[in-house]
Amino acid sequence: MKFATLIVIILFTIGNGFAQNKTTEENLYQFEEPEHLLDGYSLNFQYQNGTAIHFEFYNGMAKYEWIAGPAKGNGNQDIPYRSRKIGNELYLVNWHETGIKDYLTIVFDFEKMIVHSSIIIGYENKPERTLKTVFRSGIIDHLKIAE
Repeated sequence: MKFATLIVIILFTIGNGFAQNKTTEENLYQFEEPEHLLDGYSLNFQYQNGTAIHFEFYNGMAKYEWIAGPAKGNGNQDIPYRSRKIGNELYLVNWHETGIKDYLTIVFDFEKMIVHSSIIIGYENKPERTLKTVFRSGIIDHLKIAE
């Protein structure tokens, strides 16, 4: 009887080990593969401090321009971006601006029309562009969604 119980436990353990390595057809995530889910989107958003940015996403690239605040008129384009859908009309986006040493992580909530950003600015920390971090939220407007 003890031997039969031991065999059942071993078989159950082995079966569970194999089951944990299986993926379901519902799991469509392509881990480590860049996704460009916002291609065709454009929007403006305004931070609570009054600064505002215009964003466009196209062909796996991002483009932005400051449209209000001290940096008005500044921006960048053709920045490779990555995105993940993390909820209903909720996207996590990041990119690395290697030329100016900035790294951005942004959450776009198109259902609530808000944005949350966490940005490391000037991580190389040179005297002309000292290290700064940004952790802000803002309101989205002028949203155009890809068709």
